[in-house]
Amino acid sequence: MSKYITLLALAGMVVFFSGIGAAQATFGHLVPEMDTSTNSIIIPSNITTTNNSGFTWTGYLLELDLAGSATFVYGSAQSTDFQSAIYPDAWTIEFQEPEAVLHGEEVTFEFKVEIPAGYPYTFTLTQTPIPEPATVVLLGLGTLALLTRTKK
Repeated sequence: MSKYITLLALAGMVVFFSGIGAAQATFGHLVPEMDTSTNSIIIPSNITTTNNSGFTWTGYLLELDLAGSATFVYGSAQSTDFQSAIYPDAWTIEFQEPEAVLHGEEVTFEFKVEIPAGYPYTFTLTQTPIPEPATVVLLGLGTLALLTRTKK
C-alpha cells in the first residue's frame, strides 16, 4: 500500500498534504537551502512512519512524481532501520535491510529534495513499504487456494 504526499514549495516554505495508507507518518523539514550553482532550492526533509500494515517491512521505497523537475539529492538519504539507500534514478530512493520494521514499530527516513528556484512548485512523494518475501509468498498461496476452491 502506497502513501502519497503532495508538497507545495513556496517562498522557502514546504507544506505537506498526506493521503491515506497503511502507515501513519509525520513529516518535518529543516530550513530550505539555496544552491546558487544550480539555481535550485534544496529541501532537507524527514519522515517518521509507523508500520500499521500487519506485515514486516524489509524495505521502503520513496518516489517523486516524474512529471515535475523535483529530484532527490544523491547521497543524502539515511534511515534509522535500513542501512542501504539505493538510487535507481533521480526520482527514487529504495531503502533496504539489514534491519526489518515489525508491525507497530517506527522508522525515520531523512533525505533532501531539489526543486527549481524562482516560482511556486508542487510535487508528490509516494511512500511504499516493501513486505518481507515470505509474506508475499503466503499471500500468493492463499489467493491461489481461494481461486482453486471457488472453481470447483
